[in-house]
Amino acid sequence: LDESFFACLVIWGTVSNPESEVDGSGGDVSTNIESSFYPDWKYNTGTCLNDGNEPTYMKINKAWVSESLEKCCSRFYSGWNYSKCMNLQGSGLWYVSHLNGKCVTDCVEGNGPTCGGLANPTSDTLYSNPKSCCKSELSYQLTEFCEATSLGSTCYAGTGLYYRGDTAGKEVCVRDCNQSSKFF
Repeated sequence: LDESFFACLVIWGTVSNPESEVDGSGGDVSTNIESSFYPDWKYNTGTCLNDGNEPTYMKINKAWVSESLEKCCSRFYSGWNYSKCMNLQGSGLWYVSHLNGKCVTDCVEGNGPTCGGLANPTSDTLYSNPKSCCKSELSYQLTEFCEATSLGSTCYAGTGLYYRGDTAGKEVCVRDCNQSSKFF
């Protein structure tokens, strides 16, 4: 037997199965699975890719690839990571943007007033609302101020809610906001 066979066994611990073969020159691997989704741990995108660029060990050992995005995501990105894996537009959850000093939503920047870009699945902690994000990540700020800033509100004091203006002598909707507390 040739030395490359033993080297391969030492490194990968398995011999290729009928679904994949390594050519005799030590070159690329061919596969019978047309759609091979694999977890993207190289660039940490938080999803499974189907671009044919899976690492060699994944090409050799088919335990790392799945025939659909759904199967790959459920296997390698469970919990809230599953939603992120299935939706490349972001999870819609909140994470801190230290650069901007506020919490932003995990969605493509420009797709909404609070979108801060896609969160990094390995370094950004996701929260269900801006208040919990502010409390955990920006505790040096007053929570209400951080929350208002994160929501893009110009109202810091008051409820920020709207009510019928006719009770205040106006025929419009009026916001419960202390005008002297505006911070923008």
